[in-house]
Amino acid sequence: MIIYAVHCVSPTIPVMQKSVKRLEKSDFIMQLLSLTNKPLHDNDRKSLNIAYNRFINRIQQVSRQDGCSKLDSLQTLARIRETLVQLLESYNDSDSLQCLLIRSSLSLVNFEKQMIYLQLKYPGIQDIPSQRRHSPLKISKRFTNSDLMEVIAALSAVGFFCQQDDSPATFMQVIREFEILCNTNFKNPDNCRWAVLNRKNRLTHFLDTLRGTLVELSQK
Repeated sequence: MIIYAVHCVSPTIPVMQKSVKRLEKSDFIMQLLSLTNKPLHDNDRKSLNIAYNRFINRIQQVSRQDGCSKLDSLQTLARIRETLVQLLESYNDSDSLQCLLIRSSLSLVNFEKQMIYLQLKYPGIQDIPSQRRHSPLKISKRFTNSDLMEVIAALSAVGFFCQQDDSPATFMQVIREFEILCNTNFKNPDNCRWAVLNRKNRLTHFLDTLRGTLVELSQK
């Protein structure tokens, strides 16, 4: 049984405390707690993978929050790392999907911590992302980022991409690669995905266009 310590909220770090609370009470953590040492059904796996992608997206945003210092970010990551370690220790089957996703989350937490350490030591490292390659391609004026999000959301949800160690690629990783490929930028990827998934009409408008085009090509 995992016991969480109660921490006093300091008025000087409300952003950090809110961030920690959101992470500790996220769907991913709650599902891991409810699925401890239980076999997973297909719906469980799908739901857990979706919650994992959202959780990872939040981890990647910890050090980018307004009003949150690098030291606050490190403390937030330390707190969530402790929670993940406790969760991992509560599982008996180290090869389960739950353990795989927990280990993947811990790897990203450690990576984010190392990046913050490097940013503190070498402030100029924050400029590195702007030096990434640019694609010669861009999105045609006939289409929009919302059309692209239909594809990204679906590919990410089914686990189409993975990392070199076979751990699941995060939603934000997929987003960033498509941004480079298409020379575009999603100002708020989560909001864009939410808008696409909560359409009242024509939920799969662009995907239907792709399907229709493929059918037409196959009939030629």
